[in-house]
Order: sequence, then C-alpha cells, then structure tokens
Amino acid sequence: MSLKNGITVAGVAVAMSLALGVSDAQAASNASPGDALATSVTAALHGTGRGIRVQVVDGTVYLYGAVDTYLQRASIEETATAAAQGHKVVDSIEFSPS
Repeated sequence: MSLKNGITVAGVAVAMSLALGVSDAQAASNASPGDALATSVTAALHGTGRGIRVQVVDGTVYLYGAVDTYLQRASIEETATAAAQGHKVVDSIEFSPS
C-alpha cells in the first residue's frame, strides 16, 4: 500500500523501528555507571532488611533505612560492600528495634 509521494507503509514501519531502536540505544548510553552500581547493590540486598534504600553519588554507595538488630545492620553493610565492587559504602542505616 502506498501513501502520498510513493512512500510505502512498510517503509514507514521500517523507519519508525529504526528511530525507536536509536532512542533505546541513546537511553542506554545515557545511563550513568552509578545506576548500574545502585542496581547491583540493591539486588544483593534484596530481602536482607526492612526497606533498605541505596543511593549512589559520585561513586559512593549510601545505605538508608532501619533494621531491628545490629547483626542485621552489619550483615547488610557487608553484603553491600561486597556488591559495591571496591566503591566506598556509607552506612546510614538506623537501629530501630520493633
């Protein structure tokens, strides 16, 4: 099927696919290394505490939240440090027994 000026529907579909592929590639290239680091640490901490939040600023990993015991806090910090791949980890987790 042809549109005006001899452009086909298939041609438009191919052009749109290419344009969308470029935007996905641009979005991936715009992701900061901190995003990957935060994702890695968050995945490692999954299920280790009550709502531990991870933030990465200038390559430093910050941990926020609250836990019931000091042992939980130490375990979370150890896990985050291992997942941080040599990046500094700042533990701002509060001790808050239920």
